[in-house]
Amino acid sequence: MQRLLVIWCPGILEQQDHGREARVFGAVVAALESFATRVDPVRPGVCAVPTRGPSRYFGGDGVLATMAAAAVAREMATDPVAGEPAGVGVADGLFAAVLAARAAVGGGPVIVPVAQTPSFLAPWPVATLDRPELVDLLVRLGIRTLGGFAALPGPHVLARFGEEGALCQRVARGTEGELPGFRLFFPPVGPGATSAGAGSGGPAPGVATRQVGFWGDSADADARAARAVAGVRELLGPEAVVRGRLVGGRGPAERARLLPWTGPDEGGGDPGRTRDRRGQDRPVGDGATSGGPWPGQVPPPAPVVVLSRPRPAQLTDAGGKPVGVRGDGTATAVPARLSVAGGPWVSVTGWAGPWPSDERWWSVRGRRRQARMQVVTAHTAHLLTRERGSWWLEATYD
Repeated sequence: MQRLLVIWCPGILEQQDHGREARVFGAVVAALESFATRVDPVRPGVCAVPTRGPSRYFGGDGVLATMAAAAVAREMATDPVAGEPAGVGVADGLFAAVLAARAAVGGGPVIVPVAQTPSFLAPWPVATLDRPELVDLLVRLGIRTLGGFAALPGPHVLARFGEEGALCQRVARGTEGELPGFRLFFPPVGPGATSAGAGSGGPAPGVATRQVGFWGDSADADARAARAVAGVRELLGPEAVVRGRLVGGRGPAERARLLPWTGPDEGGGDPGRTRDRRGQDRPVGDGATSGGPWPGQVPPPAPVVVLSRPRPAQLTDAGGKPVGVRGDGTATAVPARLSVAGGPWVSVTGWAGPWPSDERWWSVRGRRRQARMQVVTAHTAHLLTRERGSWWLEATYD
């Protein structure tokens, strides 16, 4: 069973004041990450640190718990929203570590010695299981403590209370690390990780018990990011988190696509592919990949800012005559001045293109003829699009 250090922050368990509690909790997690390579937010106000690596490095659970308590106290002292001081507890398994942290509120860290979890849990009331129906029945049977519940014959508990009752008894005995439904944020389960718990409200990722190397694992930053994303999806829904993907197309706006995040290895690394809800690999968009051929595609580098709605522009030569694009794809004159959305004229110091494209020739609604040109001014560079006899500012370079 994994040994954990748990921080219990009673003053920020419930978010009430325009997200201030969440910001304080984020600062607490960041403070712990300054000396722990992995911090798992469990739910608002509660986070856990696997102790094996840090305790070895710093010289024991006691030293680690003291460091964590000092770091958290410094962060919470900076904002009155934190309320009560935090508690720090260390034990085998999340359930026992949370109770140890709760017992530590207002005092020093509570450390349950290795293999002493059953004796630590025994005096706690059965209400700590947070199973009202089960607790009510146990109390009516005269069983009021976790120790009393743990002493019941296992087969009898399974027959009387079902599988969930049997799981609760294993937690009360200290042979199971946690109860399902307590976590709201889930660390990812991947190669080398094992599932140690279930999510609330249905199938969800398990709890990773893989201990990463202390001061070492190169994938740790990605793992923390994945845990944060998984937590947001758990709270806001699977469509709330999106990732940018590079797809096929000629213009920059066509090539950028936001798709629901489905995992760190989405699409097997092919930027033109993604995974559907069933986990099946499929092309992005209309079967397009980022590869060619794409006649008329603007060459790199890519622009920094791509406008969601192109702005009207005027491009003229030195004599004030509008610059157009001939049928053979060449410019009618050398660009000399540019005005965007009726703004002041600026001098064009360099240009490239045009890159003509002939799209949707098969469509009954009519084909679309475009041409793109890069122009450089004294302060920046722009990507212009020529369509239906007019120039439009499509994107801007850094």
